Amino acid sequence: MTFSARARPVGRRSRVPLALAAFLAIGIPACRKASPPRPSAGPVQPSSRSERAEPVSPAGVLTSAEKAAVDQFVRAHPDLRPAADSDRRTPRDGDGDVGRLYGIYHPYFVRGDVNDDGILDFVMAFVRREAKPQTPWFSIVVFSGRGGDRGFDGGTFLERDISLVHGDVSIDRDAVLITPDLSDETVRRYRWDPLRRSYVFVSDDPDDPEAPLLSRT
Repeated sequence: MTFSARARPVGRRSRVPLALAAFLAIGIPACRKASPPRPSAGPVQPSSRSERAEPVSPAGVLTSAEKAAVDQFVRAHPDLRPAADSDRRTPRDGDGDVGRLYGIYHPYFVRGDVNDDGILDFVMAFVRREAKPQTPWFSIVVFSGRGGDRGFDGGTFLERDISLVHGDVSIDRDAVLITPDLSDETVRRYRWDPLRRSYVFVSDDPDDPEAPLLSRT
């Protein structure tokens, strides 16, 4: 609010309007309604494009050395991805006591000393990326520990392109067990042969001593 600079005598009566005008000039801006604060944008949420487009693998249980070995393997085999728990379907007869037996159960990942050298190894299943969700094809890979800070080797295939949607992988002492379907009694065993420096198929049936084909496509 502006005032004229014209001089005029100021008497007793003129002091009240001038004082009132000064009060209004100061008070009116203070009485204006304050603008509401702008809401904080908060943390940036990931867009749908940045979300993972494939099933979640048991990455939460992998050590840093195991994860490094898996990452290196996937780079060497870009057509494969780690199998996820969600790739599995419950067998016709159910899982029985699997949950109670293992507690935390990951059907496609297991640790153990499978080559009997006193160093922990791990076994993981992988799935073809282009496979249909209803019929994924699995490959079983053993990662042998090197000890100390040397991590694991590049991975050794036991079987490729097999049906494992109702089964799992496990370790029994020093043998890797591949069970295509937990509703069936068929189990394929592989043991490390120190003379051959490789994993060999161990048959429980003397009439079937031959190992299954590495690829079953």
